Order: sequence, then structure tokens, then C-alpha cells
Amino acid sequence: MRTSSVPLLLLAFVMGLTLGCTREESTRTTVRVTGASTVYPIVQMAGEELHKLHNIYVEAQAGGSTRGYEDTLAGRNDLGAMARDLLPDEARNVNTYPIAYDGVGIVVHASNGVSGVSTVQLQRIYRKDITNWSALGGADAKIVVVSKAEGHATLETFLNHTRLDRSDLQVDVVGGDNAQVIRVVANTPHAIGFVSMGEVIHSIEIGIPLRLITLDGIEPTLVNVADKSYPMYRTLYLISKAEPQGGSRMLLDYLRSAAGQAVIERGKYVPRS
Repeated sequence: MRTSSVPLLLLAFVMGLTLGCTREESTRTTVRVTGASTVYPIVQMAGEELHKLHNIYVEAQAGGSTRGYEDTLAGRNDLGAMARDLLPDEARNVNTYPIAYDGVGIVVHASNGVSGVSTVQLQRIYRKDITNWSALGGADAKIVVVSKAEGHATLETFLNHTRLDRSDLQVDVVGGDNAQVIRVVANTPHAIGFVSMGEVIHSIEIGIPLRLITLDGIEPTLVNVADKSYPMYRTLYLISKAEPQGGSRMLLDYLRSAAGQAVIERGKYVPRS
């Protein structure tokens, strides 16, 4: 009896696919980045470009700067993302790599007629000393105060600028990452919040009904963040526990290159020269 060769050919084909997948997986480099939601878009876009150029996969997860720092110390990531300066005790434990600047913008619904606020007015809004937009020249409507959750560097930047304590804050809604705050303000005509300027600019460009308002008379533009005339800005960092190697080093080097800085600009951030 002659044995059919079809099963053997099928087996060889399946083994070939399996070996091919194994070979691809064995040569694939994965870089895991966790932390600040503000840094997430930069890392994601850079990862897409690195994937085209090299066999590198960048896995990014948001969760706040505190998560980025704690994950880095615990070895749960390759790089941590932070949207604030590190405290001296923190800086002693990690390597820091500044990659960009970002403004923290004061955001309202696109229908809001108020053109700007001062830092003093922000203090009074977030203490609930001012509760109606009419006190700022706007509509006769209650101000819905939106804040960021603990562990997010945007909150730290806001508190540092306004010199408010956490106990001073009297808020109606607390959002986690930038996207959550943006969704709340876009769906609440009388809300006010503070969020990554880059994220708001991108959201406006794709049609989300938002508007950035002036702070202390300074327009919330990337040009004003770049020359540091806009009063509320911060440096964005990637951090590591040990000296970065392999894919982590390639990601950092890419973000410092001309191509990487173009990616940062495309994300509506200011590259750090």
C-alpha cells in the first residue's frame, strides 16, 4: 500500500509556519513604557516609526507619573514616563532623560464666551469662591470644576502654579488621564479644567468642541510654551533604573534625532533641543 504524502506535506507546512513565528518572535524587541498619559502619545507615535524602521515594538500604558516612577523602581517597565520634575530623592534612584516641553492649558467648552482667566481667578474658581461664569464676564451659569486625579503630574503642575493645596480644591468632577478630562469638558458646556495643551490642540483639530483660554493674558500656544512666556508648562521625561540598552536606547536616541523631534512636534509638543 502506498502512503499518501499529503499529511507529511501539511505537517511540514505547519512546522514551517511555527518555526517562522518563533523565529520572528525571538528577533522581535519589545520596549515597555508606563506612566504619564501626557507622554503616552509621543511614545506611541515614536513606536510606530521605530516599528517601520526596525523590528521594535513599543508597548505604552498610561496611568500617571507616579505609576511611571514606581514601575521603574520595581522593574515593571523598561522606561517610565513622567510629566513633572523628579523630587531630589526620586532623582537619585533613576536615570532621567528630558524629551519635550508641554503646557498645561486651561480648557473650556467651545461655546464658552470667556476669553481668559488670571491665576488669582483660577485659585478662586477651584476654591469655589467664584461659582458662576457671570463673575468672569460669561453666561449666567454655574461653573463645573474639573480636576485631575492623584498620581497625575498635571495636577502637581497646576497646584505648583496656583499655590493651592490639595485641601483647597473644591471640585465637581475628577478625571484620570487627559482623555477623560477632555471628554468631560467637551460634554459639559459650563465646565473648566486643566490638561495637557498638546492633547487639547490635537482634540480641537479633529473637531472636539473645546477651547483653550488665556492665562494671565498669555495665549496658550506652543510658541509661547517654547519661549517659556506661557506661565504653566513642564518638562516631559523618560526614566530608567539602569542604563538603557537595546530597544530602550534606540527609542531614546530616536526621540533626540531630527526625525524624533518631528514626531514630537506632530503630537503638538515642543521638542527639547
